[in-house]
Amino acid sequence: MSERIRVADLLASLAREWPAVAARVHLAVPYLYRARDQLFDDVCERLAPYGLRPADVDVLAALRTRPPPRQLTPTVLYRSLLLSSGGLTKILTRLEREGLVERLANPADGRSHLVRLTERGAARLDEVVPVILAQEADFLAPLEAAERQELGRLLAKLVERRG
Repeated sequence: MSERIRVADLLASLAREWPAVAARVHLAVPYLYRARDQLFDDVCERLAPYGLRPADVDVLAALRTRPPPRQLTPTVLYRSLLLSSGGLTKILTRLEREGLVERLANPADGRSHLVRLTERGAARLDEVVPVILAQEADFLAPLEAAERQELGRLLAKLVERRG
């Protein structure tokens, strides 16, 4: 990961060079962007040895949280994960090639398919979830337990108002 300028330094530069905008910047927003970047970069790095990307884990987890036989249509998957149809197709092709999912004819609709989590996919997910949880714990370690709870509550309030 390349070194990034500190958010505090960016804000100081903005205040110095563009004070009219700096006065209107909401302090939390640049930090939210940076936190998202750090989380994403860290999870990518930790998933790389497993040959997975964050979106791959999202798909596997979406299937894992379904009742057996742990399957969904591609349409339900891409809508629930906020992916494009084409983006999901690329992910499914990669996951299918690795034997982590399989695509089956949909008996309820001959025009569509179902995506099913394989035993190998469930096992891979079981391997990586502790890695992801450890990464999350590392990221949130500077916060006290009450601060983590409050941060979660505040972020939920921001996100849930829009769905």
